Amino acid sequence: MSKYKIFINNEKVILRIVIEKDSRIERFFVYKENFEPEIGNIYKGKIEKFLPGINSTFVNIGEMKSGFLQIDQFNTYYDIDEYEEKDALPKIFIPEKEILVQICKPGEDGKSPKLTEKISLPGRYFVLFPNLKIQKISQKIKDTKERKRLMKIFKREIGEKFGYIVRTAAMGKKEIFIQREIQNILRIWKRIKRDYKKKTSPSLLWREIPLYLKVIRDYVNEDYELVEVDDEFIFSQIKKYVNLFIPELRGKIYLYSKKIPMFIQYGLEDKIKEFLSDKVFLPSGGYLIIEKGRTITTIDVNSGKTEEQNLEETILKTNLEAAEEIPRQIICRNISGIIIVDFIDMKEENRKKVFKKFIENFRNDKSKTDILFISKFGLVEMLREKNDYSIYNILFKECDSCAGLRFKKDKELIFLELKKIIFEFFSHKGYNYKLKIEISPDLYEFIFKKGLFKNFIFFDRIKFEVVDNFGSRDFKIVERF
Repeated sequence: MSKYKIFINNEKVILRIVIEKDSRIERFFVYKENFEPEIGNIYKGKIEKFLPGINSTFVNIGEMKSGFLQIDQFNTYYDIDEYEEKDALPKIFIPEKEILVQICKPGEDGKSPKLTEKISLPGRYFVLFPNLKIQKISQKIKDTKERKRLMKIFKREIGEKFGYIVRTAAMGKKEIFIQREIQNILRIWKRIKRDYKKKTSPSLLWREIPLYLKVIRDYVNEDYELVEVDDEFIFSQIKKYVNLFIPELRGKIYLYSKKIPMFIQYGLEDKIKEFLSDKVFLPSGGYLIIEKGRTITTIDVNSGKTEEQNLEETILKTNLEAAEEIPRQIICRNISGIIIVDFIDMKEENRKKVFKKFIENFRNDKSKTDILFISKFGLVEMLREKNDYSIYNILFKECDSCAGLRFKKDKELIFLELKKIIFEFFSHKGYNYKLKIEISPDLYEFIFKKGLFKNFIFFDRIKFEVVDNFGSRDFKIVERF
């Protein structure tokens, strides 16, 4: 049985992570420096404005945008010193009042990130809820004896004071590793409480762990055979984390040190293009058109050049391929909100087959989805939880003059494309050639201010020439000997 592989690429200004199985990308993650505050960050905030009409408030958290906090009419009140449950009383929110909050959902299209007072600190084996009383264990852990063993450990280490949910990853793990993580997260909470008292508002009290550790924490299990990293610092951080908490991954962390860029070496650059285009081809010749709008995403299934003896067989084959590919595209792009899928119209018995395959491919999606059955017109309506930023937020900029497409590639993507083109040129022509590249002032400043080509294998064979009248993301390759 084939296993999953994780590849982690750091390009200074952008971090990309791929989870691959059978040479097919199953998950794609991106982090960009100086982007938005990360989901999970915890702040000592200060209330700016209370909106009684919608029972909400804006909270200054010290970021570029204030956070948006939706409030219940009656909230259980907790004291920051002990976080012991008090009587349920109406919450009072007045300007300048200090408050402990956590970012729980991203802000998109200029909106503020959403906040919560229900703090959660996730680990590999459990999630701690310091101000809630729930104490549960994952329903995926079926064995009664194992459930009792785990609950005994957590009740002994945590007691009744805090809430928690034991995650599936804890099943069968040695007590020492579970204890180690419990103690670590309790220390983090103790430090948050201490800093809340000491620091002025607004202040960041705790930052979510880096994306590369988060992916290792949340995804790796016995089905993963290796993690390969092209950055020495990240490599050392992952090894340290694995040694402390994930013994089954020891000896499976590798440092990539070849001069050929790792994502080019393994063909991942070409595969990632599937998630950056609005057109995605299916194996038998059909294709998808994915259109991301402000409030809704539409995905249209087309038969293209699919050829079968029977028209209904052609339609079924294309729709089944789409039912497998669409969930992968939605998950890897992290598309959320309302999504409408337009399958090719088909017979009722075939609709059942396609829908079954469609929902099966969301089985391992960590975001909650609500999916309605295929209508007689071939439409599927679904709602996917918004739990993080999509690739449209991170890798693209909104564009009002791009033929209605709404998005244009941001400079980080342009840099990656340029790097790939340069590498392919020298791979084909040989090292004896030289290359002249005309480039816009903005792109030149971005690349050289960040030193993005500093250790690139062909850097000494390239000459850049700035062209003032180029658009901000324009470049042109001019071959020369």
